[in-house]
This record gives sequence, C-alpha cells and structure tokens, in this order.
Amino acid sequence: MINRLGERARFHSLAWIACALFLFASLAIVDDYGISWDTGVQRSLAINTVSYVLHDDPGRLRAAAERYYGVAFELPLFLLTERVLGLEDPRHVYLARHVLTHLWFLIGGFCCYLLARRLSDDRLVALLVMSLFLLSPRLYAHSFFNSKDPVFASAFVMALLLVSRAFDKDSLGGYRWCGAATGLLVSLRIMGVVLFAVVLVFRLWAWFRAGGDAARQRVAATAGVFVLWGGVVLFISLPYLWGDPAGRLAEMVVVLADHPVVFDQLFRGQVFSSAALPWDYVLRWFAISQPPVTLLLGLLGMGALGLAARGAFRRNADAGPGAAWGAAELRFGVLLATCFALPLVAFALLRPNAYHGWRHFYFLHGPFCLLATFALMGLRSLPARGAQRKWVGGAACALTAVGLGVVVVQMAQIHPHQYLYFNLLADRKTPERLRTWYEMDYWNMTLRQGYEYMLRQTPPTAINIKEDFATRKEKFDIEILPAADRRRFSHDPTRDLNFYLDKNPGRYMPVEVFPPVLYRLKVYNNTIMTVSTPDLSRVDLAVADEYRVLHRAATVGAPTARAGGFNVHLHGKRLAWVKDACEPGALRRKFRLKLYPADANRLPDHHRKRGYFELVVRGARFDGKCLGAARLPDYPLAQVRLGQFVPGGGMVWETDIPL
Repeated sequence: MINRLGERARFHSLAWIACALFLFASLAIVDDYGISWDTGVQRSLAINTVSYVLHDDPGRLRAAAERYYGVAFELPLFLLTERVLGLEDPRHVYLARHVLTHLWFLIGGFCCYLLARRLSDDRLVALLVMSLFLLSPRLYAHSFFNSKDPVFASAFVMALLLVSRAFDKDSLGGYRWCGAATGLLVSLRIMGVVLFAVVLVFRLWAWFRAGGDAARQRVAATAGVFVLWGGVVLFISLPYLWGDPAGRLAEMVVVLADHPVVFDQLFRGQVFSSAALPWDYVLRWFAISQPPVTLLLGLLGMGALGLAARGAFRRNADAGPGAAWGAAELRFGVLLATCFALPLVAFALLRPNAYHGWRHFYFLHGPFCLLATFALMGLRSLPARGAQRKWVGGAACALTAVGLGVVVVQMAQIHPHQYLYFNLLADRKTPERLRTWYEMDYWNMTLRQGYEYMLRQTPPTAINIKEDFATRKEKFDIEILPAADRRRFSHDPTRDLNFYLDKNPGRYMPVEVFPPVLYRLKVYNNTIMTVSTPDLSRVDLAVADEYRVLHRAATVGAPTARAGGFNVHLHGKRLAWVKDACEPGALRRKFRLKLYPADANRLPDHHRKRGYFELVVRGARFDGKCLGAARLPDYPLAQVRLGQFVPGGGMVWETDIPL
C-alpha cells in the first residue's frame, strides 16, 4: 500500500509542484485585494446558520435574503477562521478568508489536472489544462475575495472528477460519491442541477443500451443511489430546507432561477435591465474576458470532439448507435460539451436575470478548459511518423506554454485588478472606451487603493471621508487595512472633507466631475477610480449648456410637481428638478427616472418585458442650487416617475410627474 501511494505521488509530482508555486505566489499577493460587496452577506449567512443549527433560532435565517444559498463552503470557512482559529481583528479574518477561498480554487485546479490526466493519459497535457484553469485572470482574482462564484466553479470540476470515476467503475459506491458531490453542488448554486440532469440523462441512455433485465436493474440501481445521495446531501447542506423540504426547495428553484433583485447593466455601450439582457450577454462576456489561448484550445477541443464522435458513429453504424459510446473518453467529452453548451442555450432562450458580466456562469470555465484536452490530444497525435509526430506534439505544447506565459505577464501588468481583464476582442486601446461600454469595477474593489493613497498623502492625522460614502461597502474595505490605519478614517458630516473618492467614475457622467483630481487609477487606459479634494460646500460644477438652459427655465416657471424638497419642472422633452439649498451630501446622489410610453411597442425589446424605460442620473451643483436633468424620448409618454436613491441603496422618495 505504501509503495502504491509513493508511485501516485511521483506520478503527479509536476502537478504538486505547480500547485505549490501557485500557493506561494498567492501568499505573496493575498494582501493586495480588497473586499467584495457579497463578503458581508456571505458571512451573515454563516452566522445566521450557526444560530439556527446550534441555538435553534430559525427566525434570523428564514428572514435573511441569502437563505436560499447553501453553506457547505461558507459555514466551514466561518467556523475555521472565527471559531477554531479565534481570529477577531477584521483584517486577519478577511485575509484568512481570502487565503482559504483561494486554496479551494487551487484544489479545483488540481482536480482539473486529474480529470485531464484520466482523459489524455499524458502528464504534460494535463498540466497545461490545469494551467488553463488556474490562469483565467478574472477567476484568479475573484478566487481571493469572492466566496461564491469561483467556489462553485471549483466544486463543479470536483464533481466532474467524481462523475468520471463513477462512469469508469460503474459501481454503486462510485455513484454514491457522485450523487453526494452533485447534491453539494446544487446547494452551493442552483445551476448545479445542470450536472445533476446530465448525469441522469446518461444513466437513462445506459438503461436503453443495457442488454437484459439484470443489466437494466443494475443501471436503475446506480441511478437510484445517485438521486438518493444527492437529495440527502442537498438537504443536509441547506438548512433552510429542514422545515419544509419540498416546499422550500420549490421556492428556492423559482427564486434563484430568475433572481428578483434587478440591476442596471452596462453592455456594449447601452444600459440594460439585468432582467432583460440580450441573448448573447453571457456568450459575449465569455468571449471577451477569457485569454486567447484558452478560447482557441477550447474551441479546437470542441471541434476535435465532434470529429471523434462522428468517426465513432460511422465505425459502429452496423452495430447500432449505442456502440459509439463505448469509448469512455468520448462519452465524458460529450458530457463536458453538454455542461458547457446547455447553460448558454438556456440563457439565450429563457433570458433569466443575470448581472456583473458572466460571474454567475464561471462554472463554464472548468468544462471548457477540459475540452481543451481533446485539442492537445489531437495535436499530439496528428498523422505523422516517428520523430515528426513527436516534434509536432511538442510544438503544440510549447506554443500553449508560451500563450500561458503571455497571460501571466498580462496579469502582472494589471495586478491586483485581474478581475477587469479583457482580451483583444474588446477595444483596450481607445482611451476611456471600456468603462463606457462594459461593466468594470462593479464591486468597487478599487476603494482599497483609494484609501491607501489617502494614507500616503496625509500626515498621521484623521482623514474624513464624505458622508455619502459611509456605506456598508466602504466600511468593509477599511476593515482590511491595519488597525492603526483604520482608526485614522472617520465619516463625520460636520467636519471638513479631506478627500473625495469617486468609485467607478464616468459611467453616467464625465470623470472630471470634482476637480482637481489628485489620483487617477487606470486599467487599460480607462479610469476606474479617482481621488480629489474639492470643497463640496462651495464649488459650482461646470455643467453642460443644457443644464444652464434648464436652470434658467426652472427659476422662472411654476413647478410641475414637488418631492423630496425638489421642485420638478417639465419643459417639453426636458425634465429638471431643482433644490435651492444644496447641502454637500445631496450633491452626487443618484436619481432614477422611469418612463412609461403610451405605446409599449415603442420600447426596445430588452425593456418591453418590464413595461418602462429606466434612466439613472446624478445631481449636479449650479449657481448654489442642486440640479438634476434628463432629456425625455421623442415618443409620447403615459407616465413619468422620478425617485431619489439614499446612500447604500433604496429609495428616499418617489413621485409621479403629471404630463
């Protein structure tokens, strides 16, 4: 037994060394990343679950918005960092979470290696496929601060490994572990049902192929064990189901299949509702944010798999269609292609609510990288003789390694903002193009760099931050700083402002809103964060001529409506709202404008589903007054509704504008 373990260790020595190098690199850079919006939500989920499981307090969990998500990863993460290790300082807690979340990502990469090794029987090919998985810039960065999407992507690969072993062994034990892994996957994210359904379809196909009642009973038994263990593990790992398993599972599927929380999404230069996105939203995001070497090999792998499947069916045409599934590699390759293509087709047809690029579909990355195995296998077995075949295969692997090296250099150039990676299919050269074309820093991860700049530029005294920004997200980002630095920040609205930090600037208005800009953080020549020092109590912003015209008109005529202290004026196709006393806190708050057309057919296709067109604008300051303005569309409107956001989300007021 010891000798066998030693042989396995030597067999995978290159993969272990590669994973160790990735781990050492991650420990060196883990302190460069900030905290995501969902970190607090995920941690609250674990705390509420502990109250439910250990203290029999179901109220907090049942009232929590995140109750539909499993805690199979988040609960051990919380218990290990804050109960076992006893970490109390927020900085230490978040750094430990980052390290453990990234370690899970590395384990997923090693499982990718094992799967590619089973498919190709070639250590070099498997090592390259593992590198493709780990060197996805966006997933790599997310694997530190995002304990949801990369965790699910890694768990998907782990479940695929157990599915492969179950297919090979075709035993009850193999399908028991396979079912348990798939149930865990569904608890982490509802999209795990994709793998669950695909495995069942393959079992059904095996049942049709089986010859005789005994063989069919065996297939039915393995399918039953798979479903049973999947359901048991899903129930255990999702405490919200414990009170009413069937009813709450149905509720979870309905809610998570089309999430009720809707965001505005910037895509191809237009603002879409996340509930009405174009059919190619996920596919295009996948295409522009994956490294070229990954895209090329994945597509070649799908082509090679298709050719292999066609050849297998032709060779076995006389034996019937079922004989073509005799090759285990081919069968599993079809499963990988199905797991990759099925979610894309489902999104194009159903158009569910999705947002923030393709992060909800990061699990597609694993199957796509594994499909590259077939490309590398095909290139290493091209029709050639002797040394020539070896040379061709070696050249293919060498070019892949070079492509991966280019990715490493590009990741280093934009570190620690790899989550903003775009390939050459996006316009990375035109200044300020990407930030007005696609969502970029939607989680405001650059806040940490802004705070560190403030600390560098000021003596060791208190730094006051604008009260509008004293929200949950900003407080999280400060907590990852050392304790001495955290104590220097305050959110006192009665004190003068030291710095104004503009997150994700320019999405709805120009970057130079509050001059002078002291610090400008750029990625691909696109401004993603600015730090300035304006006197917000006195400065009059340089506004467009249209604002000046509206301001003059609004000061003469009687208001059409009044809400939130603002006088609302409607002048033809222009709408303006003015507040005479403009306190600094109201200067940059957002206003949401909902336009309901008299004829719904006037709406673009992606807005017709909800029945209105939505604009998000920000207030400006002119002549000592707060001013917001918007140009209405040319088509007739049945209703206009105006509302103002409060800091941190929600609406402070909303009013209908009579036409």
